[in-house]
Amino acid sequence: MKGTSYSKVPTGIEGLDSMLEGGLPKGRIILVRGSPGAGKSILCSHYLFNGATKFGENGIYVSLEESKHQLFREMKLFDMDFKSLEEENQVAFIDASPIRHTPAETKLGNIRVGRRDFSLMALGKLIQTKAEEWKAERIVIDPLTALSLQYSDDIRRWEMMLDLLEILGRTSATCILTEDLRAPSLAGEIPIEDYAVHGVILMQSLEMGKGAVKTIRIVKMRESKHDDQTRIYQIDEAGIVVYPTTAWSI
Repeated sequence: MKGTSYSKVPTGIEGLDSMLEGGLPKGRIILVRGSPGAGKSILCSHYLFNGATKFGENGIYVSLEESKHQLFREMKLFDMDFKSLEEENQVAFIDASPIRHTPAETKLGNIRVGRRDFSLMALGKLIQTKAEEWKAERIVIDPLTALSLQYSDDIRRWEMMLDLLEILGRTSATCILTEDLRAPSLAGEIPIEDYAVHGVILMQSLEMGKGAVKTIRIVKMRESKHDDQTRIYQIDEAGIVVYPTTAWSI
C-alpha cells in the first residue's frame, strides 16, 4: 500500500536488522527454520536479550527442549546473562518440555482431552498468563518441532498452527518460533507452517570440504521490505554475526 509504513522491532543483530531494513514487523509471528547447529537458539536469545538490555522490552522464552539451567549456561558463553534479566523481571523463562510427556488422555472436569490438544491448551494458557504478568513485547518458542511432530497429519498440524498463532496474536507481542530443518521432499513442497506465519528466516550450516559455511536467507517477510539474498553469518564469542553485504553462491 503506497505511503504505508509499518513499525519495526529490531533484533539487535546489526547485520540481520540491515537485511530486514530495520527489524521484524511489529506484532507479527516469524518462523526461524534451521539445520542442527545453525544457531537458532542463539538468534532467539539475542532477540530477547537485546530487547531487554537495548530497547527496554520485556520478553518470554518458551523452551520445549532445553532446561532453563542449560540455556542460561550456554548463553552466558556469549555474554548474555539471562539469570540477571530474570531476577530483574525483564525476561521470563517457561520450561514447557513437560507437556510433551503428558498421558495419552487427560481429564479436564468431565471432559477427556487427548495429549496433543491438551499440550496446546496448556502451552497457550502458560504463554497468555506469563505475557500478561510480564507485559511481554517479545516471545520466543524454541523449538516448535517438539509440538508439530505430534501431528503427522497435515490438516491437524495446520489447525495446530492456526490455534497457536491465535494464542500468540492475543498477546500483541512480536514472536519468533524456531523449527528444525527437515529433509527436502522429492516434490520440493513448501511446509504448511510457512503459509501460516508472517515471515520465514532460513539458517543453514553447509558442509564445504573440511569446514562449514553458515548461511541465512529471509524467505518471506510480509509487510516489510527485505533483502532476499542468501548471506553469510558466523557464530563467535559475541554470538551471531551476519554479513549483510556478503552474498553466498555455490
